[in-house]
Amino acid sequence: MCELLGLAFNRPVSPGLSFRGFRHRGRRNRDGWGLAAITATKPTIVKEPINAEESDTAATLPDRDPLHAPLFIGHVRAASRGRVSLANTHPFSRVFAGGTFTFAHNGTLDVARLKKIAGPDFTPEGQTDSELAMGAVLTWLGHGQAAGGFADYPALEEFLRDLNALGDLNLLFSDGRRLYCYHDSGGYNGLAWTRRESPFCHVSLRDEDWEADLGEEKEPEQRGYVIASRPLTDGEDWTTCRPGRLLVIERGYAVFGG
Repeated sequence: MCELLGLAFNRPVSPGLSFRGFRHRGRRNRDGWGLAAITATKPTIVKEPINAEESDTAATLPDRDPLHAPLFIGHVRAASRGRVSLANTHPFSRVFAGGTFTFAHNGTLDVARLKKIAGPDFTPEGQTDSELAMGAVLTWLGHGQAAGGFADYPALEEFLRDLNALGDLNLLFSDGRRLYCYHDSGGYNGLAWTRRESPFCHVSLRDEDWEADLGEEKEPEQRGYVIASRPLTDGEDWTTCRPGRLLVIERGYAVFGG
């Protein structure tokens, strides 16, 4: 079924608390895990084609100093298209428009039709429908069908709805500046968000016996969003993303959708 994790803040943060709980969702999604720490220059992606719950790397990852960034995209995989391999493990990335595009997908799509949309110039490294979906988005952007590129949010949302007609489509992707979140038009598998800003609250993880006072962990100026297929915490409000709609977050604020 796969699950997604996203963080989008106005300044670099650690993925510690969110990823600590999220990695346990490998229990039902055993075929791979990945986490991308995204900055304006390039993403740092750590991923393995194994169960996140059984990975020593995933267990220690939240406490590693290099993984501080304003944006994160995480994924745990239950394979539906393509074998279990590193090439088929999310998130995926490609150099595009002078930066790096980072992408993760939850759902199953029509591969034959995706290949036509992605076009002959896009060569996937693996065998997943998800990587082809990334190719479809990049091809659409590269052909200039949106005059404003990544910033033409209504046109991008309309394109993603059309892509959604090929199957189930929950997406998190980034151009290095913004986090884009699209929720399947039929509500498949869920996608929800919570906003974190001062004054911070006390929370407990749903997937691990762990509590945290966010006021002790966050700087007062930090603000932003945590996105997940299913809410990660108790003690803060989670809102379901609107089906068939795009949410765009930049510098800790929702600049489109929400």
